[in-house]
Amino acid sequence: MLERITGSGEGGIERIRIADASFPAPFPRSLEYNAPAHGTWNIVHIGMAVPQSHSIYVCADNCLRGVVMTAAEMGCSDRFSGVMLRERDTQTDNLESITIEGVSDVIEHLENKPPVVFVFLVCLHIFAGSDEDYIFRELSRRFPDIRFVKGYMDCIRQKEGPTPDMKLRMAEYTPVEPLETVPGRVNVLGCDIPFSSDCELMELLRSHGYDARQLKDLRTYQEFLTLGDAAVNICTYPNARDAVRALSERMGCAYAYMSAGVSSDEIRDQITQLAGVCGFEAPGDDWFSMREAECRKALGELSEALEGWQVCIDYTAHSRPLGIARLLVSHGINVRGVFLNQILDDDRDAYLWLKENCPDLELISTILPGMVQYGRGRSIPGTGEKTIAVGQTAAWYCRSGHFVNIIEGGGLWGYQGILRLCALITEASERTLDYRQIIPRKGMGWPSLCPELTVGGC
Repeated sequence: MLERITGSGEGGIERIRIADASFPAPFPRSLEYNAPAHGTWNIVHIGMAVPQSHSIYVCADNCLRGVVMTAAEMGCSDRFSGVMLRERDTQTDNLESITIEGVSDVIEHLENKPPVVFVFLVCLHIFAGSDEDYIFRELSRRFPDIRFVKGYMDCIRQKEGPTPDMKLRMAEYTPVEPLETVPGRVNVLGCDIPFSSDCELMELLRSHGYDARQLKDLRTYQEFLTLGDAAVNICTYPNARDAVRALSERMGCAYAYMSAGVSSDEIRDQITQLAGVCGFEAPGDDWFSMREAECRKALGELSEALEGWQVCIDYTAHSRPLGIARLLVSHGINVRGVFLNQILDDDRDAYLWLKENCPDLELISTILPGMVQYGRGRSIPGTGEKTIAVGQTAAWYCRSGHFVNIIEGGGLWGYQGILRLCALITEASERTLDYRQIIPRKGMGWPSLCPELTVGGC
């Protein structure tokens, strides 16, 4: 039986057996340690995912520094501006006027006026009780040809309610207005990493004559606005669930939530749900059985190839880390630990299964202060050269160059997703990457990333 390991800092227990873990919060809330694994998308990337958009951050220089660096790393400095707030601004004027005049000055100096501008207000606006509605009304009056979207960089409110990431995803789709519905048009939204054309979700839609669009397919702001003519919206990522549902309600179209299923039963249910919401006949049992047999074969071969190895998984690699753990464990693969900070509802069944069938599996926090000791050159005990990490955070804490470099599922979905995951894990066992050079790079999939430094993610 693995021992609980208690850190010396305020965070308390950073590692715990799943048998002892509570749902949905296995760890205490505390100050946070930020590991240097930055491949996931942040608010800068999400805002710029809207084609031709321009982002303006209104904040102090300490906050502005990080987002400026992100925009520069992305190669998108021309789509980014800042209005710097200083202490004297709060003493001699009000933030409404400063924000309006600062944003107006930025726009007036842009060579090409963008069709949509994300204006990011910050904690200081909250503390000062700024009238945000007035700010956006005045900006819209001054620039009637520009759509202004309220962005969020309010870290003081991250512990309660929707996160800034979730709120920005909600704001991301607010410019989309209902249009005349085009029969057979389906939006596949939510996940920042696009799905490949051979995954069952995209293949089934297109084989039945549906025009399936992802955000990556939209090159201009006008094309982005045509999201409003779809007959069906499908959300595939938990952080965007509320956003895509709200968009669907505004459009009056059908909606379905289908996170990346990682078991045969889940995939069957989701494909049956897909057929029902889109109005085509679901595949027959032979279709499912053939693909399930392929996955069992691939997982069996992976289990043989990983003899003597252990696997660690983190939540940034896939929104269903416990589901991935259950998939691998149920096929004889030694999963040592899962890095996460909470257990999502999507993973509840996997949590209960692992609690009963793999009670010694470790859940490991990624952010509690005690984890800083592993950020200073120590690896998680029991890990090392024979550890395969699925995800950048797991690679960092395990000090393993054998890792699967993906975020948000890496575009994996359905049976093809399982087959591709097996191939990526096998590949990780056969080569070593320099994780110290790879994981500090922000936002996998943006131009700042060198292709040779990414595996499976771009």
